[in-house]
Amino acid sequence: MTMKLRNRLIALVCLILFLGLGAALFLSNSVRKPFAVILFVSDNITPANLTATRLFSGGGDARLQLEDLPHSALCRNAANDFSIPESSSASTAIAAGKRVNRGSLCIDPSGAKLPSLLEIAATKGRSTGLITTGALTEPTAAAYYAKSATPDDQVDLARQFAHHTPFDIVIGGDLATTNTPATNSVKSPLEPINTSGVALLKSMSDLENQPFWQNTPVLGLLPATQFTLTPSGEGDTNAPSLSDLVRIAIRHLQSNRHGYFLVVDDPSIRKAAGANDGEAMFKRILAFDQAVATARRYAGENALIIVAGRETIGGLQLNGYPFLGDKGVAILSINAQGTPSLCWATGPGFAVEKKVDSTDKNIKQNKIPSPGILSQPSACPLPQGLGVAGDVLTLGVGQGSEKLQGFLDLTDIHHLINDEL
Repeated sequence: MTMKLRNRLIALVCLILFLGLGAALFLSNSVRKPFAVILFVSDNITPANLTATRLFSGGGDARLQLEDLPHSALCRNAANDFSIPESSSASTAIAAGKRVNRGSLCIDPSGAKLPSLLEIAATKGRSTGLITTGALTEPTAAAYYAKSATPDDQVDLARQFAHHTPFDIVIGGDLATTNTPATNSVKSPLEPINTSGVALLKSMSDLENQPFWQNTPVLGLLPATQFTLTPSGEGDTNAPSLSDLVRIAIRHLQSNRHGYFLVVDDPSIRKAAGANDGEAMFKRILAFDQAVATARRYAGENALIIVAGRETIGGLQLNGYPFLGDKGVAILSINAQGTPSLCWATGPGFAVEKKVDSTDKNIKQNKIPSPGILSQPSACPLPQGLGVAGDVLTLGVGQGSEKLQGFLDLTDIHHLINDEL
């Protein structure tokens, strides 16, 4: 071996060592972000409601999937001008990270428009997805794409959605409809929508068969009748569960090498609570619980999953002393002490046995039948359950979720997620 060749070999070895040392230092000192960030948001995610759901599902020894999440915090959820929020202000606190006035959607008190977490994630190169069990023009979903001081204006929210830069996948119930007086017809406020460059899908089979490796944005508009809002295995077996939709969204988003951010919004729990239907609310919380487990299974280890409560509706309490093995109807019916097991603070009350024809002569004479064994009375009868004062639970797993401890504000959830995008 010549001296010249030996020197070249020594130089090559030194270069390789230098590059290896530099790469090791870079990897050890650089901040690595989770590949997948998934945010689940719903209402009535409180200790009392989760306890009642657990007992309904299997008795005192049952456990929810949410209980496996290692980190948790109680979150204050006041709006900027009211101590108890409603959907728009509570959704904005999480989506945009700022307390706003009641009835404001991503517009702060000064009138400034606030970017949402989905919009921020898109600017960082991540794939973005939004799933909702309600209409896409409901405030809880619209908080991620719209800016509005009138969040009840479905047509305006639909227009903003139609003109917003498409997210990579959006799945929701078919958009709210409006009556057209001139023709007495019913149409979606998004019709006609410009679907140029967007795959518009209207069935579960279309969503399942959509090639996930294509870069075409997907908009899945499913009729409300196609949603099963109960855990897997119940109801229409041909209808998608929330778990199905989460699985499809993850499959579609995970091909981006920069990672993805998925928001799963579930207003169905709120609707059941507003109607004082405890059984429906429990089943919807269980479906939500299963969807979180599905996300953990399909997103893998390098994922941050946050489950955030938003507001508390109706004020449900499970009363009495059920036996350890009591579940299902034993939790819903009159308890062993002879009093209703489930009571609400506000709302219409709920009892299967009380549903009678309004033309019945006894009703006209104000002779209301006695409540049956499944009655769920409300202390203050109202057409819909009202918001209730109470901190909501936030739970999480993955890098960044260790910040969930003690008492936080809903706006802190936004900042926690933003730091990991």
